[in-house]
Amino acid sequence: MMATPTPQDLTVSVRAREDNNAVVTRHGEFYFTDEMTVFQVESRLFRVHRYFLAENSLVFSSMFSLPPAQTCGSTSTKEGTCDANPIHLSGVTELEFETLLRYFYNNMHDDFSLPRASWIALLSIAHRYDFSNVRTRAIREVFDESKIAEEDHSLLVSVAVKYDVPSKHTLPLLITIVKRKQPLTENEVANLSALTVSRLAQAREEFVRETNRANPHTNLFHGPDAAAKRIVCKIWQISTGEPQSSPSSFAFGSTNGTRPGIFF
Repeated sequence: MMATPTPQDLTVSVRAREDNNAVVTRHGEFYFTDEMTVFQVESRLFRVHRYFLAENSLVFSSMFSLPPAQTCGSTSTKEGTCDANPIHLSGVTELEFETLLRYFYNNMHDDFSLPRASWIALLSIAHRYDFSNVRTRAIREVFDESKIAEEDHSLLVSVAVKYDVPSKHTLPLLITIVKRKQPLTENEVANLSALTVSRLAQAREEFVRETNRANPHTNLFHGPDAAAKRIVCKIWQISTGEPQSSPSSFAFGSTNGTRPGIFF
């Protein structure tokens, strides 16, 4: 036996009919026309959504706007639509692309965790393809002072050079290297450019000379930290006061990055 409709049921039914007659439009933000794309990175194939890549990088957005038709088997298709005709990302490592995808797909919140090598890989691809928000996050993680051991300083200086990291992140590293008593090791020298090694040697020599002759009882000596900072800022041409985040904050030599940037 069917139940007698209540006034509320009738109201819902009327509203449903009215909704069926309404003009249906696509939501401006949450109606995705995304398609899957096949990439080849080194010897590995990836099939992923375009959305995260295009939304966060003008480079990828421009790439996807180009529709070259090529052959995939016996069918003419766009590049990236099948395994036989992937989009090749030259110069990108499997670790870099895998880490980028893991960042987008798994977790973009502050509790997302990666080993430092993966954060550096993420910084590399973010720098190359101009993922500005990803790059900012990677820099924050790589140069988190609470996680940096002294033996990492020279490696991180070289990372900063290659990926145009703002000087505020590298200044404390340079100051620590200048102040320490131990000389640079062979591994540290291997990580750094010849110009950086030369400037570190000059800075360390000036620091030793200045602190040895300084009189701690005069107002002219403000301690070893201040002396090291002043020497580093002078030799690396970092503006006094708050370090600048622009590429002109450093003048350090050539960089291996694909974008113009700071130099060591």
